[in-house]
Amino acid sequence: MAGAIQKVFFTQLKGKQRFLRLFGESTKPYGLASGFVTLKSKESIGPHNTQNREEVLIILQGQAQVSYGKHSRIKVKKGFFVYIPPKTDHDLKNMGKASLKYVYITACV
Repeated sequence: MAGAIQKVFFTQLKGKQRFLRLFGESTKPYGLASGFVTLKSKESIGPHNTQNREEVLIILQGQAQVSYGKHSRIKVKKGFFVYIPPKTDHDLKNMGKASLKYVYITACV
């Protein structure tokens, strides 16, 4: 995006929505994309694969189980950072009684 003007911006991370896009578009094959996600108890984001994008999950509240590959699982909670390599099937499920809140960031490799 040569010549594009970049601006500083901010977004408040609250509200009752399940998903809030922070910046970027997941359909574009370049650049960063990010969102803020809230899952209810026992709710899952759903199995997915970010294809040629690597992904970072930053757990802000709650407890989660991150499933990846065919049979691998890890448990994480508030304050954890999770890296998902490109082309990795994965899912995130709220394992607690309270809401799970996290930020994801993806970047094309």
